[in-house]
Amino acid sequence: MRRDRIYLFFAINYFAQGMGGLAYEPVSYYLKDALGLRPAQAAAFVAWMTLPLTIKPLFGLLTDFLPWAGKRRGPHLIAVSLLTSLAWLLLAGLKAPHYGAALALLIFVNVGFVLSDVVCDGVMVERGKERGTTGLFQAVQIGTLYATLIVTGFGGGWLAQHASYRKIFILVALFPVLTALSALWVDESGVGDLKETASRGWKGLSGMFRDTKAWAVALGIFLWSFTPFLGTAQFYYQSEALGLTPIFIGGLATAGGMAGMLGAAVFARLTGGGTDKVARASIWLGAPLSLLYLFYRGPLSIVILTLLFSLSGVVFRLAWMDLAAKSCPDGAEATVFAAYMAVFNIAASASNTLGGALYERLASSHGAYAAMALLSFVGTAGTLSAWPCLRFALRDDAARA
Repeated sequence: MRRDRIYLFFAINYFAQGMGGLAYEPVSYYLKDALGLRPAQAAAFVAWMTLPLTIKPLFGLLTDFLPWAGKRRGPHLIAVSLLTSLAWLLLAGLKAPHYGAALALLIFVNVGFVLSDVVCDGVMVERGKERGTTGLFQAVQIGTLYATLIVTGFGGGWLAQHASYRKIFILVALFPVLTALSALWVDESGVGDLKETASRGWKGLSGMFRDTKAWAVALGIFLWSFTPFLGTAQFYYQSEALGLTPIFIGGLATAGGMAGMLGAAVFARLTGGGTDKVARASIWLGAPLSLLYLFYRGPLSIVILTLLFSLSGVVFRLAWMDLAAKSCPDGAEATVFAAYMAVFNIAASASNTLGGALYERLASSHGAYAAMALLSFVGTAGTLSAWPCLRFALRDDAARA
């Protein structure tokens, strides 16, 4: 029964996080239409808005080093989830679109998202390393997250086209309450006083800083994740160059969610035999696959490529995440895993900002398709450049590359 509860915790937490995605597409239109931002300006807004995702380790320190009522996970999760709901409600209450207020509140929303995710990942690493199931737990997490995309894809597109921003933000304010409730399924015993907890956490954290393998994993994650076409550039290419409707764009997210959920199931089946081969495939198969963006030109090809990239992308990303989870030290599980996830987010933020700025400039001088193709080539180069890092990270095991 206790084993079942941990899966329920992951499922409820990531369901709630995923359903917050109903606001993703409406927020993009809020920036574009309500605030009147152009691609480079929107990319800069998103960079600031998602800043908390790039400093996830700081939130890891909070839950690893500062126990609350003798616990490191549940109380933090409850408090920050309720505050996140409040931030969405305050955003809904704005009488008129306001750049500064919207940015501040969306930053706080992402603070709540990051801390709840860090807590959940801390539990995943702790329990997963005990049982040798880090990969399986992450497959449940990501599979649930992508399952919600089936709803939030079309749902977000429909809401963007038919509902007011106020109603949308009130709706998504409900889901962090579920995240708070998921804390009831955290199987957590007392962890000792502040000094004992901090000492154990510092020992694990300092060891990680001296581990060259950890740095190789982090750099590999950054390079593999650097894809400047995805994000703001892709949205403007879809909505302006191709003239896709909000519902169609939302439908792509739904299709991607279905494929991503299948990808998580495929990865779960692969965890029994180890995931190092999958990590290698993320480069040697992922790089040539990314060249298929050259055919990203019409509705049919876009749907096919969305399905392909969503399925393969989830499988490959989970392999990198599993590699990261296995290298996390005891006592600082949430902090170190959050550091790895921050690298994913830093790469996404940096590539999104660069992609938005370059797309606007290149599209005006060479056309939208040429801009898209060039940004895709940059992503392919990043994927290939991750190979030396992965090879170094796996060098100590004779069964690995």
